[in-house]
Amino acid sequence: MTTVSIILPTYNEADNMKLIIPKISEVMNRRNLPFEIVIVDDDSPDGTAEVASGMATYFPVRVHLRKNERGLATAVMKGIELANGEILVIMDADMSHPVEMLPFMIEPIMEGICGATVGSRYTEGGGSENWPWIRRVISLGAGYLARGVTSLSDPTSGFMAIRKTLLEGVRLDPVGWKIVLEVVVKANPSLKEIPIYFADRIKGESKLSMNAQLDYLRHLWKLYHFRHRDWFKFLSFCLVGFSGMVIDTAILVLLVEILALDPRVAAVFAFMGAVTWNFKLNQNWTFTGIEFSRNIYWRYVSFFLICTIGLLIRIGMMHLIIRYTVMGRGKGYIFASIIGIFSATLFNFFGSRYVAFARKRFQS
Repeated sequence: MTTVSIILPTYNEADNMKLIIPKISEVMNRRNLPFEIVIVDDDSPDGTAEVASGMATYFPVRVHLRKNERGLATAVMKGIELANGEILVIMDADMSHPVEMLPFMIEPIMEGICGATVGSRYTEGGGSENWPWIRRVISLGAGYLARGVTSLSDPTSGFMAIRKTLLEGVRLDPVGWKIVLEVVVKANPSLKEIPIYFADRIKGESKLSMNAQLDYLRHLWKLYHFRHRDWFKFLSFCLVGFSGMVIDTAILVLLVEILALDPRVAAVFAFMGAVTWNFKLNQNWTFTGIEFSRNIYWRYVSFFLICTIGLLIRIGMMHLIIRYTVMGRGKGYIFASIIGIFSATLFNFFGSRYVAFARKRFQS
């Protein structure tokens, strides 16, 4: 029969250990579900690890004490690493997640209905207890902000079950505490939402703070970048191109007004300066984190040639629109220029990504 590992990240939850461990055991044994409880404690000063270890005589509990690390998300990641079960359950240790819902979280995965389940307060049958309006607004707002990376009704839920094999090869890199959102976006498992009723903690203090909320925003930024990486790179590339236009103009004005160069000659130097600026910024920002397939000299030459071809594409598009279309007449040269710039930008971006800044291909 499938074994389940229930991962509880803890910090100052000694009192709750005495409540949640027996409760989990009661619920799992009632449904005859083999399980283990993996406690990952961040060296709680209230003796959480000691309390949990003392209960291992009566319950299937394993405790891992972290001395030099902090953070709920990284604690869960350590629990995933240590877990022996085929199905992993991630939940809070403060009794806010309904322990009695564990079988409903686990069984759809065991039956092959889905790869993961997530407890939701916002699907039919779910809810929360005694929440003030401001907390509801914050929770709903946080969920709305995540709509671009997940379709979950409750993306800030911390209650999840998932088949462990689905996490193999997935690089988890969460910021803050929303490990469930990280797993859903990065592993992209088939999902089933389970309605849960979220209760306020009975003992201990809430870990929700302003810093935690800022961490959530930083985490969302990373996940949007992960899920929509091509659009983010294109946006970054366009911002670099805009800064290059400023550099181009500055060099042009400097050479013409101060050094009295012919504008046509100055434009060549301005173009070269802007291309060099764009190359450096794209390498260090737009295409950062890539092991490139060619050395820096080849990258620069190819980027310069791509931008030169892009310039010719812009001029060519302008010529075609102005010469052969009604839209290019009169003030239509402005429209022609915009179309030319857009065409050249697309060419420059794809040329840069797949040629100048191409990723190194690893051969097995």
